[in-house]
Amino acid sequence: MSVRAVGYARVSVRGEDVEVQVKAIEDYARGHGFELVGVFKDEAVTGASDPFKREAFKAMYKYCVDNGVKAILIYDLTRLGRSLVSAIEALKRLLEEGFQVYFIRHNVKADLNDPASKVMIYTLLMVAELERDFMRMRQEEAWRQGKPKGRPPKVSDEVIARYLKRYEGLPKKAIWKIMVGDGHKLSYDHFLRRVKRLEG
Repeated sequence: MSVRAVGYARVSVRGEDVEVQVKAIEDYARGHGFELVGVFKDEAVTGASDPFKREAFKAMYKYCVDNGVKAILIYDLTRLGRSLVSAIEALKRLLEEGFQVYFIRHNVKADLNDPASKVMIYTLLMVAELERDFMRMRQEEAWRQGKPKGRPPKVSDEVIARYLKRYEGLPKKAIWKIMVGDGHKLSYDHFLRRVKRLEG
């Protein structure tokens, strides 16, 4: 008997293709015996926000409570949040209320009582928060140097290489869309040229 589950997807930038995450969630559900009854999508919503204050996340939570659904499939930890405190608090609340939370890119069922799972979850969230802080610091430094506030910092080769390694196996376009969703500004053509140079 399959387990009923919902999916949750989030993108930071309006116009970013959230369907990349949706498809990954649907594929994971089919391959792991879940009956996916719906995917809730927060679009143009920052990862620094409290998950329980996001419209789609709130709707997902209410649907689960009203319909007795206890499994939640999320693409990765950064979709839950890029703030360590708010993401952990939200995850703890879900687990304490009996939900099973799966982060499908990591192929992990969240369990904060298991030391190995807890270390991995905290580490990944700390890295996500640090990346967000470093991005903000680079922007502030650019502003101090007199660059226009609306102008994003140049995306370094190191940042692109990190995304290629982290999302290895995904199509290049999907990786580019994730980068854009995380606030990095570069065109798809420019991204492909940089990737070709890095892999050349």
